[in-house]
Amino acid sequence: MKFPLQTLALALVLAAPLHAAEKQQFIDDEISVTVRDAPSNNAGYLGVVKSGDEVTLLESLGPESFARIRTASGTEGWVTARFLTDTPAAADRLVKAQADLAAAQARVEELQSALAQVSGELDRLQPAVELSQDNDRLRTRIATLEQETEAVVQQYNAQKARRKTLLTGAALVGAGVLGGLLLPWLGRNSRRRRYGDF
Repeated sequence: MKFPLQTLALALVLAAPLHAAEKQQFIDDEISVTVRDAPSNNAGYLGVVKSGDEVTLLESLGPESFARIRTASGTEGWVTARFLTDTPAAADRLVKAQADLAAAQARVEELQSALAQVSGELDRLQPAVELSQDNDRLRTRIATLEQETEAVVQQYNAQKARRKTLLTGAALVGAGVLGGLLLPWLGRNSRRRRYGDF
């Protein structure tokens, strides 16, 4: 009777680590499908196709029956139809997605490099842009100064013409005054000469 208790205790001790060793596992998606020479599970063996292999569908007896296929190597035979799908295997799609991701990352790096180059070029051209803006401001200022100069020249010409008119008028007035002063004097002298001749 002691022996069965010891066996039971030993079984309990051994069972404890088995329970502690549990971990999550997954079923592998790598499957193999047998290619047969007729649409039957008992038909002769022609070979195996694995998940991800590309085959050509020649004939189907329905989704829950068999389908006749041609493998990439040219072998024609029958497989269970439910294992055929229009999309590549997940592992193949993952490889393509990873390749697309790598290409996209390379493109992003290329675009970032181009952006850095353009930013550097803009930084290098910034003084030229600022000079261009300064030139535009100077051109505007020159145009304004030219307009102001033209206005001053017109004022000067108007004042010059006014001065000339004033000088001409002053000369005429001066000549008139001088004439007014000289005429009576000349008139007296000419009378004296006339009277003096007698």
